[in-house]
Amino acid sequence: MSNFLVSSFSLSTAPRTAISNIQADLQIAQKEVTTGRFADVGLALGVRTNQAISLRAEFESTNRLREANGLISQRFDVMQTAMTSMAATADAFMTSLIGNGTSTPGVSATVQQAAAGLQQLMAALNSSTGSRFLFSGAATEKPPIAFQAVGGGSARTYEANSTAKEATADAFLAKFGFSQSDPAVETISAADLGDFIDTEFEDLFALAPTAGLGWANWSNADGTPVYNVINGESQINVSYAADAAAFRNITKAYVMLGDLGALEMNEEARQLLTSRAVESLSLGLSQLTTMQSEIGASQARLDRADESLKSRSTVLNMSITSIEEVDPYEASTRVTNLMNLLETSYALTARISRLSILNYL
Repeated sequence: MSNFLVSSFSLSTAPRTAISNIQADLQIAQKEVTTGRFADVGLALGVRTNQAISLRAEFESTNRLREANGLISQRFDVMQTAMTSMAATADAFMTSLIGNGTSTPGVSATVQQAAAGLQQLMAALNSSTGSRFLFSGAATEKPPIAFQAVGGGSARTYEANSTAKEATADAFLAKFGFSQSDPAVETISAADLGDFIDTEFEDLFALAPTAGLGWANWSNADGTPVYNVINGESQINVSYAADAAAFRNITKAYVMLGDLGALEMNEEARQLLTSRAVESLSLGLSQLTTMQSEIGASQARLDRADESLKSRSTVLNMSITSIEEVDPYEASTRVTNLMNLLETSYALTARISRLSILNYL
């Protein structure tokens, strides 16, 4: 005959351990009912876990690509709006330029409109989304056009970097021997003015700086193309910098009328200046239209890429769900059974806790 101990403590401890196990199982079951997927995917899938991980990685990558494409699309929308505004202002200026003629009142109005058009163009080129400047090319962290405050109070305006203005004045002085505001401007012949526009003045807007001249006096943009992958294979150019020919030609037209002393010129020189400005403006508008068409084509490609990525994301999500999801009926049944078992265990524990061996002595 063997001896063994019997106590109320040992009897009450066993159900408590069982309750802890049931509570842990119930927590897992409730989580699966709530999320619709296995609480521990690795434990449930075993060797198929790698498949689930791969699918989820591809799913996340696809969604990140869609988010990036959304930002590019937003960038293109703002760029299109800015360029549409530039084109409208330039087109209105050209209409006025032709309509105003070369009389002194007409030229005076043209000069003022050229200055306003230049300010609008420079402001549009500094458009941004968030902290990124749209026309800075690869250097999106800094504005492409540097502005300098002019005047004060209600007369306060903004103009392009003073270095560009000084370069224009220096080039004019070097060519003719006097400034743009000097009455001697009236003596400039149309031939000499045309020669200046084709040489020294043209150099002011060239990409490659020559003796301190060039578009670098206007813009700090980095014209290096920037390409983004949009659907895992194809890529598009997302960089349209302020040094594009369209912007330089439109700027050139504004500066011709606004800063070459048109009010002081003789009739023949004014006609030549107006003609050259119309040519430069027409060319710039044509180039701007081409640029907008390119961006429009890229926007269409983005839309198609998004549709493809959206379909891929849906398929991947369905594949993940088919592997990781639990049977909702089975999971709910498990929760109900475990809760019933838990209630039973609570009742049994309560009854055992009231037992005492003293009652049987």
